[in-house]
Amino acid sequence: MSRDITASNATAILTVESLFPNGFKLQQFSTDTFASTSDDTYAETRMGIDLQMVAGYVDQIKTVTITLEPSSPSVVNMNHIIAASRSNKRIYLCQLLISLPSVSRGYKYTNGVLKTGKFMPDIKKVLDPIQYTFDFEKVESMDISAAGIASTIIGNFT
Repeated sequence: MSRDITASNATAILTVESLFPNGFKLQQFSTDTFASTSDDTYAETRMGIDLQMVAGYVDQIKTVTITLEPSSPSVVNMNHIIAASRSNKRIYLCQLLISLPSVSRGYKYTNGVLKTGKFMPDIKKVLDPIQYTFDFEKVESMDISAAGIASTIIGNFT
């Protein structure tokens, strides 16, 4: 069993309908965070007055927050998505592909939208990283032990 949990070899590609249909590689992640996800809820539970619990399966939106350094070339593309949404008064569907070679896992997030973000980083002693939050309908996971690169994820998922 490997004990490798290296994050520096992680890669991500974001595709955006009409704007970036071939996708672009996300670059220059924040020092402490590349991506974070919210906890998923798999069941709704309740207790009856007779102390019998019942439960049912539920699904929910999958939220992913990407954190980029303000010097990242990807910020220009993210700003383009924000500007296009504002000027056209519409959302653009996104797909996010993440490769984590150290743990041999790949993830494909589909039917998503950019929910929050900002044009400008917070200005402090040095510029703060910028967070972009996406909501997705679905996430799939796959073993990438044989390949380990984001381009392979694209080939296996499309």
